[in-house]
Amino acid sequence: MRPLAPLAAAILLLAAAACGEEGPPVAPRPTLTPTVAAPTATATPARTVRDMLGREVGLPSEVRRVVALSPTAYDLLTALGLEPVAATSDAPPAGGGTAIGRTLSPDFQAIAALAPDLVIADARFHSGLVRDLDAFPYPTFFVDVNGYGDVLEALEALGDALGRKERAAQVADTIRRQAEAIRTRVADQRAPRVLVLTGAERDLYAASRQTYIGNLLDYLGAVNVMADAPPGAPLPGFAATSPGDAAALGPEVILVIPAGENSLADWVLRDPALAGVPAVAAGRVYALDVRRFLRAPGPSVVDALAELARLLFPSVP
Repeated sequence: MRPLAPLAAAILLLAAAACGEEGPPVAPRPTLTPTVAAPTATATPARTVRDMLGREVGLPSEVRRVVALSPTAYDLLTALGLEPVAATSDAPPAGGGTAIGRTLSPDFQAIAALAPDLVIADARFHSGLVRDLDAFPYPTFFVDVNGYGDVLEALEALGDALGRKERAAQVADTIRRQAEAIRTRVADQRAPRVLVLTGAERDLYAASRQTYIGNLLDYLGAVNVMADAPPGAPLPGFAATSPGDAAALGPEVILVIPAGENSLADWVLRDPALAGVPAVAAGRVYALDVRRFLRAPGPSVVDALAELARLLFPSVP
């Protein structure tokens, strides 16, 4: 049976109340942190900052022990000169560090055992855990990075939280200057028509401008042929597509973000339905690094922009 829509459910509840009938009490949803004990001595926060979800986060006067719950969180922290005491197993580029589960399934017990001053969560993966993390006895700061401007905002917000404002300003200024230099170099070039694909052969998804890579394409002035596509994929900002639909868009460049172990770029080059597409005919189908362009949007944004500029505007030195 299909679940009731929120409005229909509310109408039924009102009708029951009007008839003098009360439904059974609904038990609260158990949180993921019910067995994590609070510290024996909880210090009063020395200061309060606001994270990128607008939550107020109470912090000690000095933040030293920090845990990263995603690759983006890890990269932001290390860019600010702070090595996390622990990170999820898929966060550091080369692995290592204390194991605290994976990005999609953090081990709260392992995190609590480290008594961190601050936990950095990622809105792209953990927005559904806000209530759980609000109940966690250690402060949690959410970052939310899905575009070039978000990287700069995240550095500023984290710099404030970590007491590293000067370092954050320096890193952000360097990123801003390098990114603008890349954009200036390609500003007078004809913008190519670009399609960004991920998924597998029969489950193709294209990136809209609501994705990180879509935002970077806009920044460089490229024409994303699926920029305004409605969402319809497991990945936020991606839309379902097919080889026939992709061919009809006539992309001059196809960028592929690998999913799992599949060789999607090779398949695109071999698929008969795409044989006449300008990008395929010219051999301009490129596989991108999944960490840089999907899993870890962050301080590596300059490297991402430089790679896109090289692939999309090959005549520019």
